[in-house]
Amino acid sequence: MEKFTPDPLFNSKIKVSQPEKGYRFSMDSFILAAHIQPDNAKKIIDVGCGCGIISLILAKKFPKLKITGVEIQKDLYRFAQKNIITNKLENTLDIIHENIKNIQVSDIKGKADIIVSNPPYKKKGSGRLNPDSQKAIARHEVTLDIDLLFHCSKRLLHSQGRVYIILPAQRLADLMRAMEPYQFAPCFIRFVHTKKNMAAKRVILSAAKNHGSACNIAPPLYVNAAKNRFSKEYLSVFKP
Repeated sequence: MEKFTPDPLFNSKIKVSQPEKGYRFSMDSFILAAHIQPDNAKKIIDVGCGCGIISLILAKKFPKLKITGVEIQKDLYRFAQKNIITNKLENTLDIIHENIKNIQVSDIKGKADIIVSNPPYKKKGSGRLNPDSQKAIARHEVTLDIDLLFHCSKRLLHSQGRVYIILPAQRLADLMRAMEPYQFAPCFIRFVHTKKNMAAKRVILSAAKNHGSACNIAPPLYVNAAKNRFSKEYLSVFKP
């Protein structure tokens, strides 16, 4: 395994090891995790979980949930396994080393209620592919794209299951097109802006399977407030 850095989070309530030079999680993971509303959910799948950051946050916040991470890259899978042990979450969290397209319902011991994913954000065929394979797979749609995510979600989720995802805001139209063939419809959308009067940088979206109700468009999340200081709401996503 490559060299790693141990990073304490949430006032050391979560300890995370991740690659020193390879793919490292971004703030998108914290923003997305803060918007997960389990309600009566019992089982969550974290697709492309990396070192397990979103799974770890959710396991600490909602200890009654059963969470399964799926990670295709062997080194990141090993980091996720290490983080589960370090944080003593073996009873609520486990990781599968596999491509999501190969995961069967039996592998996760029954259909899930929620699928969460911070997927590769660069559209297939766009931009320069990173020479670091770990970063390339995490950032570009090499092994996972949003069409595959919704295709697998249809198979792995209960009839009213939900998908939570974060992507660059300009990819909202791609999300809408990808979900429709698999009978998903948006039920929650929120845009993330660096500051007021600037275009949105990210979009948080929740789509429900077989959903026919109205979609909730939430107020924007602003990263920066006055004097370029982080807003209180943005800082709150880093609290347990």
